[in-house]
Amino acid sequence: MEPAQRDLAARYGPWALIAGGSDGIGEAFARRLAAAGINLVLVARRSDVLAAAASALEAEHGVEVRTLALDLTAEGLEAAVAAVVADLEVGLLVYNAGAVHGAATFLDRSPAEARHLVDLNCTGPVVLAHLLGRPMRERHRGGMIFMTSMSALSGAAYVATYAATKSFDLVLAEGLWHELRPEGVDVLAVVAGATDTPAMRASIEGFGQTMALAEPDDVAAAALAALGRGPVCVPDAANAEAAAYLRANDRVEIINMMSQATAAMYDLPFTPATAADPAP
Repeated sequence: MEPAQRDLAARYGPWALIAGGSDGIGEAFARRLAAAGINLVLVARRSDVLAAAASALEAEHGVEVRTLALDLTAEGLEAAVAAVVADLEVGLLVYNAGAVHGAATFLDRSPAEARHLVDLNCTGPVVLAHLLGRPMRERHRGGMIFMTSMSALSGAAYVATYAATKSFDLVLAEGLWHELRPEGVDVLAVVAGATDTPAMRASIEGFGQTMALAEPDDVAAAALAALGRGPVCVPDAANAEAAAYLRANDRVEIINMMSQATAAMYDLPFTPATAADPAP
């Protein structure tokens, strides 16, 4: 085991919980943490995929893996997770759920779809951070990673609710980082760009043919390396440069830019707006 892996186990073991841990970036986190000797609780909707992932991780790395097949928007999330981890010392939470699925204007989607994203990307992280964060604070050790998105840095047409919920994750992580750092608990928001995951491929027809994609393992590796070093990680240099630009420049310009990028990804129309545009 490499020194960095031993450090992970000492700092964040003996158990980690990954919400959205059955494939994509969540699976990459699971493989890296298992390689470090950390036991895992994997939470996701599909029991068959979870079972396959657990068997592979146990066979390859000799760790124990518990699974919980559950929709992260379910009302019983807290009670179900609490029951699974009642006898465990969970030293790391990775909240990885919440990829965008398709694009449309806010009013052309149903209120139920918007509420689903709020439950998945806002309520879920709050519930699990509270449930697992209190024992971490009492032990004065532990960590939380919240996967967010470049969409969190600006409002954007066609993904307005998604962008807003990912912004929630970013700001929540920044606040928790400040509160929990003196208590020995590390918190990190990971601002990921376009990544080659099953969820994203299902979202966009032809995804990956016209844009550079990050590899899930590279994102997970960068996040684990950054945990404990600051409140926000942008996994690659190109996205880090873009994130710095988005945070520093005129908001109308940025909203137009992000809206245009989203429209292009989904082959939807785009018309730029200006701050002086009169109401129709």
